[in-house]
Amino acid sequence: MKIDIIGAGSLGLLLAGKLIGAGAEVRLWCRSEEQSRALEESGITISYEDGQPPVFLPPDKFKSASVNTFAEVYLHDPGDWMAIMVKQNALHNEFPQILLPLKQSKIQAVCFQNGYGHLELLQELLPQAAVWAAVTTEAAKRKTLTEVVHAGRGEICIGKVGDSNTTHGPSSLISFIETLTAAGFSASMSKEVDTMIYRKLLINAVINPLTAIWRVPNGELLAVEQRIHLMKELYEEAIAVYEACGIALESNAWEGIMEVCRATAGNISSMLADVLSSRATEIRWINGSIVDMAERSGIDAPQHRWICRMVEGMLVRER
Repeated sequence: MKIDIIGAGSLGLLLAGKLIGAGAEVRLWCRSEEQSRALEESGITISYEDGQPPVFLPPDKFKSASVNTFAEVYLHDPGDWMAIMVKQNALHNEFPQILLPLKQSKIQAVCFQNGYGHLELLQELLPQAAVWAAVTTEAAKRKTLTEVVHAGRGEICIGKVGDSNTTHGPSSLISFIETLTAAGFSASMSKEVDTMIYRKLLINAVINPLTAIWRVPNGELLAVEQRIHLMKELYEEAIAVYEACGIALESNAWEGIMEVCRATAGNISSMLADVLSSRATEIRWINGSIVDMAERSGIDAPQHRWICRMVEGMLVRER
């Protein structure tokens, strides 16, 4: 199976490395020429926090190139699956132009983004494509341009948004899931991917921006009562928005968020990592998505709007 992985961040490198190790044909498309050259020279290294020995994937086992050349290559030599691993910022700002030549291509695409709105955007950009949503709890941290740390095992659930009656996917999806399983991932098809997306959106909207503002790992949110209080306010406001939109979640969703903080106590959230590196965050597509949902339902979400402004105001760009 030939798999194009778009984006070589933490999850992109992890997915690529494990698939390469399982014998899949992988083309890894990087946002920077610097990373592409580094991968061509040094390959990929996956290390583990649990003491497992690192795994090295030599550069002759895969191909890496700049994402700017992806469409041209794909048109001449199409792959079987395209896994989109870039963050929402890149997908909305850079990728409309990159994917434009593929507008009529019948691509099998799976999206791993956090937040909301990316699936609709991709379907608009690629109207002939079969677009699938992936929700994952795999944890990874990129150490260098070529090395990723597998920080925690999780699951990868793939499904069609708005298609809760589907219990069996096409043979191509089954083959893709089998390839992920052979690579060591716990992968499956789910007819509840909508619920999973909203559950993960809620978790990210409560945890990520506060870790970014206070610059603490996830577990430190539970160390001070005032932090928990603000978490609860964000949670309750988001739940009110969900109810206004007719989105149902489990009754123990708050306890689930607390458990995520405990289970990932030492983890640095992706939003905090972006702030520390002076990169644009995904706040617009996480808490901003809740603000948008509230506005469409005729209610307000002042706490999430305030959080968006706080995090956006932390990024100072050179002029």
